[in-house]
Amino acid sequence: MTKPSLTVLIAFPDWVVAVTHRAAGYHCWVITPELSSLTDGETYPTSQAALAAGRSLVQLSTGPQVDFSRCRLYD
Repeated sequence: MTKPSLTVLIAFPDWVVAVTHRAAGYHCWVITPELSSLTDGETYPTSQAALAAGRSLVQLSTGPQVDFSRCRLYD
């Protein structure tokens, strides 16, 4: 198994987003203000796709609360 290599590292206020690469593809990581590391567990074909996923994790965590009470599931 190859060791992951860091390919991208960007910082937001209180947050860090990193992208690592292994032979299988790219992975996103988010470091929270509490210094917890999070990942969505997905493998992405490009570093840009992994970075976009990391940015989304930050935006979902810092954006306005989503009101799911009006959501309905359909078959």
